[in-house]
Amino acid sequence: MREDRVVLTRTATLAVGATFLFMGLVVSAYGPLLEHLTRRFGVSLPVAGSTISVHFAASLFGVIAAMRTMPVWPARRTLMIATGLVAAGCVAVAVAPTWPAFVVAVAIVGFGFGALVLGVNQVVAYSEGARRAALLSALNGAYSAGAVAGPILVAAFAAAHFSLLYLAAAALALAIVPGDLRIRGRLPVRAGASARPGALVLIFVCAFVLYVAVENGTGGWMTSHLESVGLGSEKAAIVTSGFWLALVTGRLLITLLPSRVGEARIVLTAAALGTIALAAASIGPLAPFAYVVAGLVIAPIFPTGIVWLARLRPGDSRATSWLYPAASIGGTFGPGVIGVVIAHAGVGWAPAVLALAALGMFVMFFVASRR
Repeated sequence: MREDRVVLTRTATLAVGATFLFMGLVVSAYGPLLEHLTRRFGVSLPVAGSTISVHFAASLFGVIAAMRTMPVWPARRTLMIATGLVAAGCVAVAVAPTWPAFVVAVAIVGFGFGALVLGVNQVVAYSEGARRAALLSALNGAYSAGAVAGPILVAAFAAAHFSLLYLAAAALALAIVPGDLRIRGRLPVRAGASARPGALVLIFVCAFVLYVAVENGTGGWMTSHLESVGLGSEKAAIVTSGFWLALVTGRLLITLLPSRVGEARIVLTAAALGTIALAAASIGPLAPFAYVVAGLVIAPIFPTGIVWLARLRPGDSRATSWLYPAASIGGTFGPGVIGVVIAHAGVGWAPAVLALAALGMFVMFFVASRR
């Protein structure tokens, strides 16, 4: 077997799928947790909401670390270390006695999360075998499946069993590590190619910043927005799970498309429809339905966009590696910008900010398709 390729055995593929599932559980929990955090630590809602930005700010450093290690280490090593860090962070979250300690623990989780986001997507995008886009969409569907369960678990257990919830998450993370040992090989790096991103990669980076801002901003703040338009906390959490369930469904359905439908067409159509759906969420009675529709239509953008760029830059994983810092930046500033809007104008403006970000994403992808 050549060193510069990745081979996923069946056990390794299951471990990667479990990692996606676990990451979805972690990231989707923040939105429904906000109200619990205000009571547990005595902080305001905007301050509690800053944990989303802390997570993704720390994940940016995790991504940067993984960008350095993935091309030179065997692919499995980065994933195993990152999974262990997330487990340690979950334990720290469970026992955090004060708000500053909780924020530090979230940062540890975020750092490991960032390395995992880059690692698991890259090993699939550059693995051997046909229909990588379909496989990556299906595995990202596992991420969304975890994100469906996250809000439900928070609603059911966070009030009385907050610490136990995060200790169970740590145990789940550690259970994945043996499967990572079955990942073989390392990522390809084209000899003599520049490590700096070119113009096309920078356009994709901008588009991915906006996409992740939309996805995580929606998942993080839609619960509070729905409560502001009259839904109870439990119903709002259920609709939030519906948003993530729609992401699962969309990523699974996209695998049924014939291979002749190009990645560019899929991504542009999804971005346009997502913009319309999020704009409709500004209308109170339509908001629950509009959020779910938004999740369904934007579902294929992240995995399909990765494979789109990988096809344009074959054999050099450094091109697509730049998309993961973009994901962390989007996750940091998207929810943060919405938090600033909420602090000054109210939570009712959250859908408008999300729709504007989605429109910018569409423009970036459109420019990429014309280069």
